[in-house]
Amino acid sequence: MKKWTLSATLLFITAALSAQQNIDATLQVSSTQRQYLLHLPTGYTAGKAWPLVIVFHGGGGNYKQMQRYMGMDAIADNNHFIIVYPNGVDKQWNDGREFKPSISANDDVEFINQLLDTLQKNYSIDKKRVFATGISNGGFFSIYLSYKLSNRLLAVAPVCASIPERILSEFYPAQPVSVLLINGTGDPLVPYNGGSVGNKLIGKRGNCTSTDTTIQRYIQVNHTGASAAITELPDNEKRDQCTATQYLYSGGSNHTRVCLIKISNGGHTLPGGSQYLPRLIIGKVCNDFKGNEMIWKFFSECPNK
Repeated sequence: MKKWTLSATLLFITAALSAQQNIDATLQVSSTQRQYLLHLPTGYTAGKAWPLVIVFHGGGGNYKQMQRYMGMDAIADNNHFIIVYPNGVDKQWNDGREFKPSISANDDVEFINQLLDTLQKNYSIDKKRVFATGISNGGFFSIYLSYKLSNRLLAVAPVCASIPERILSEFYPAQPVSVLLINGTGDPLVPYNGGSVGNKLIGKRGNCTSTDTTIQRYIQVNHTGASAAITELPDNEKRDQCTATQYLYSGGSNHTRVCLIKISNGGHTLPGGSQYLPRLIIGKVCNDFKGNEMIWKFFSECPNK
């Protein structure tokens, strides 16, 4: 009787865990309680190692908004990977740029370090297949993590971001990390050719290097080939007034790749995402492809280090 009860209890717990999709949780980091949202894909079980994708919101946003905006949960369910959406303090990430002291004081790298420890302890995660992506402030932070936590990340996919000018001289990750960078030439907030981030409405957010400088640094760090395989992506939606070109640098150390998707006339937006603010403020959305699908495709094709 006791054996049956124990078996039934274990079956109930397993079924409940399998059905659970979103887990809103907290983590104590030093004296600060940090929040995150974990999405377990349909059919999750502890019987195999699952890839993990960390998704970072932009400045002024939060983790729940990012979950809705990125639209990656369905991709995770269909392709069998776990997603975690961490939440920044005061809607910001300390990403290596110049910030006001209240943001610069946050050790967000340690938060992610401890978050990975916690998730890998409590869930069946493939430690060799951990990825990070994000847009704007979240994109800058994924770049920063590729420098600070290169030993824990296989690849990053920043959107609307580049290496902060403030840390360029020191930006040499200890281990190579593959990168997919998606930037628009018409981004009014993060200039494609580098310079001051932000505007009069949201304020100045430090300085960034150019997209080309960022790509060249990753090529140098990863020791990829110097010549790119260039692909013009299909102009599937001519009304968006955008076109996209992919530049892929392969053959890097530990099988790393460096990839740029240059969105001509693209704004401060995720390709295939919503026009969340007027074009006058954020520029145009490229609808020639789905950015979230492209990000996962790049991650899924990365060989282990």
